[in-house]
Amino acid sequence: MQSKAKFGLLHFIITLVIVSCTPKSVTNTNENFTVTVNNGYGSATYKAGETVHIWSRECTDNETFTRWSGDTASFTNKNEWHTWFIMPAQNVTVTASFRSVNYNVTYERIMGKNTRKKVYFNLSPSNKGIVYLFHGAGGSASYWVDNYEPVALIKDLIANDFGVIITEAEEVSLNKDLNGDGGLRWNTSTLDSNTNVDFANIKAITDTFYNRGLANRSIPRYCIGQSNGGSCSVVVSSYFKFKAGVAYCAAGGAAGSIINTTNTPILFCLQQLDNNSLMGATGNANAIKNSGDLKARGICSSSFTNITSPLYPNRFARNSVINTALSKSIYNEIKANGLLNATNYFSGYYNRLWTAVSASPQSFPTIASLTNAQQNIVNEQLNCITTAHQFYSDHNIATIKFLNDPCSIN
Repeated sequence: MQSKAKFGLLHFIITLVIVSCTPKSVTNTNENFTVTVNNGYGSATYKAGETVHIWSRECTDNETFTRWSGDTASFTNKNEWHTWFIMPAQNVTVTASFRSVNYNVTYERIMGKNTRKKVYFNLSPSNKGIVYLFHGAGGSASYWVDNYEPVALIKDLIANDFGVIITEAEEVSLNKDLNGDGGLRWNTSTLDSNTNVDFANIKAITDTFYNRGLANRSIPRYCIGQSNGGSCSVVVSSYFKFKAGVAYCAAGGAAGSIINTTNTPILFCLQQLDNNSLMGATGNANAIKNSGDLKARGICSSSFTNITSPLYPNRFARNSVINTALSKSIYNEIKANGLLNATNYFSGYYNRLWTAVSASPQSFPTIASLTNAQQNIVNEQLNCITTAHQFYSDHNIATIKFLNDPCSIN
């Protein structure tokens, strides 16, 4: 009986040693996993830990992206048409969803304080809010309706029941540098709707829509601006006590001391490699600091930085002026001439492409024959992937979320 007990104990010890010494299953870090993107781009194989970018397919003129569904647990933001994530040690399958939007923008010349202003708008008495869009230095009101990325924002705003008003700086309307600062831009230094003609114009144009019954005086107002328009967004939203302001590619420094006194929530949307002389790494750092200072004072604020992303073959077909076949041909010429690295990132900025085309047009037969309108689309999309100083639509949903609830984004 005793020997049986000893034998049983010995057997238990041997079994325990064998089990404890057996190697556990370890994931092979060299194993490939598959990404499958339905209604979009980015399907490929990746190793766990690699950065993966995916994009929804192109939207029609009356359609906008809504969300990703499927294996989205590791996504940076599953509600943006372009998102990225770190590849997990498993296959990932996702699907892009879309919805219809009645995109239409009316153009009219409306009397401001002293001059008739170019105005684009989409308004309804049922809008839950009004969003003003401000162009950058040297830009114009038409910037927002002539380029794909800004139009994508307008479509998303309309789809989310916001009204939109677009006009331009008085200096642009007059083609005259009124304050002698060397450019045509918004006045962001005089915070008075009587002496600042840009402020007065915004008030006059809005009153026109109120008086027509196209807008409801009781609903909240917001503004979104690019570059100098971003600084304008800070001062206008603060002066008129809007619910929120959004500054793209702007640190808020041109708005002066108001960044230290405003009670208006401000969102900063930045480009990782912004090549504007007033931005870049220093400007981005200042914007992030300004956002932090606002939060320290109890004002809701946040900042996003659009990171560089690979070029994919259908990128240029986002604008229907370039069809899918032409987009792929443009991509193939860029790739064949060594302008993309092994992971399809374009180094430098869009002018690097045109330098190469000028030096060897025979190497770029498709690109060299593009119309001016098509060239502008190529430039716009290259600016997006290289994160140059330009408006981008990659944070549209986050921006709208901020408008709806400025304190919902940390």
